[in-house]
Amino acid sequence: MCLLQFELVDKHLDRRVVLQQLDLSIQEGELLVVIGGSGAGKSTLLRLAAGLERVNAGRIQLDGVCVDSPADGVFIPPRRRRMGMVFQDFALWPHMSCLDNVAAALRDADRTEAMNLLRRLQIDELAARRPGEISGGQQQRVGLARALASRPRLLLLDEPFSSLDVDTTQALRLEMLRVVREEGMTTLLVSHDPVDAWRLADRIAVLEGGRLVQCASPAALYTQPRTARIARFTGAEGGLEAVMEMRDGVSGVCIAEHFLPGKPQDVSNGDKCNLYARPEGVSINSADGIPCELEHCAFESGVYRAYWSLPGQARWLCTLENDPPPPRGRLHIDVRHVFLYPMENQT
Repeated sequence: MCLLQFELVDKHLDRRVVLQQLDLSIQEGELLVVIGGSGAGKSTLLRLAAGLERVNAGRIQLDGVCVDSPADGVFIPPRRRRMGMVFQDFALWPHMSCLDNVAAALRDADRTEAMNLLRRLQIDELAARRPGEISGGQQQRVGLARALASRPRLLLLDEPFSSLDVDTTQALRLEMLRVVREEGMTTLLVSHDPVDAWRLADRIAVLEGGRLVQCASPAALYTQPRTARIARFTGAEGGLEAVMEMRDGVSGVCIAEHFLPGKPQDVSNGDKCNLYARPEGVSINSADGIPCELEHCAFESGVYRAYWSLPGQARWLCTLENDPPPPRGRLHIDVRHVFLYPMENQT
C-alpha cells in the first residue's frame, strides 16, 4: 500500500529550481533512503513531505489524501500530517531534561510512556539530564525517541548521522533500524553517505540536480546504475574515454586501442562514451591486456588499492591486490563489471 506519493512535484526557491517533476512513492512499512550530492534537493523533499515547505506545482498525497496541491488549493499543515522528524542538528529543547523532551511530544505528556521509549533506546539512565550534558549520539537517540512518541504514520530522518563520529554512527544505524523494524514504521531517510543506503534501505532513490534519476532496490541499483554518478556510488572507478565498435560481427568497447567484446550497456556502435569499471572486475598481470602504470597505491581494509593510468587517458582504473603491486603491468577488464555512459551525460 502506498503511504506517501509525490506526483510531478516542482519546487523553486528564490527562482532556483530545487525539485523538478518529482514522481516518487513510499510504500507502507518501507525504509526508503534518498541520496544525492549537495544541492540535489534531498532536504527539500523531506521538508515538503513534512509540510514545512509547499510545492510550486504537482501534488503530495498521504494515505490517499491530498495534503499539498496548489492547483486544488489544498495544504494540510505539519501538525495534521502525523509525521515524526529527526533533524541532523538534534533540535532538542536545551532547557528541558531528556525525559521532558520526549514527554512533550506525547499528547498527555505521559512521562511513563516517555521513559519506556528512552529505555527502548537504551538511554533511560539519561532521563534527568539536559541535552547539553550528553553526547551527540545520545542526543540523537533522544531525538528519535521524541519522534516516535507521537506514533507517526511516517518517520522522517534528515541526515541523522552526519554530525556523529564513525563508531557512534555505526551503532546508531543498527539501533535505529531495530526500532523502526519492531514498530513497522514507514521511514524516509535522506543522506549523502552511501553507507546509509547500503545498510538501511529497502529501496534507494537517487536525486541529481533536482530530478529523480533512479529508484530501485540496493541490488538493482548496484547491477544497473543508470548514470555515471550512480556507478561511482556503487564503487566503480574511471570515466575513461572509449568508443563502441563492431569487430568481426561482435559489438564491444575500444579503450586505449584495446577491444573488449560484449555490449554491457545500450550504447550505439560508433558512440563515444565514458567507461567505468569496478575494482573487482579489473586485474593486473604482465602478460597481455592494456599497458598501464601504477599512479598511486594505498593499503585499505586488508588489501592494496592500486590506481593505474592507461595510455592517452586522463583518469584511472583501480584494482584490489593482496600484495604490493608492481610499478607497471597490463590490465584485464571483465566486461561484466563495465558501465558505459554517453560523454554528454557524464556528471
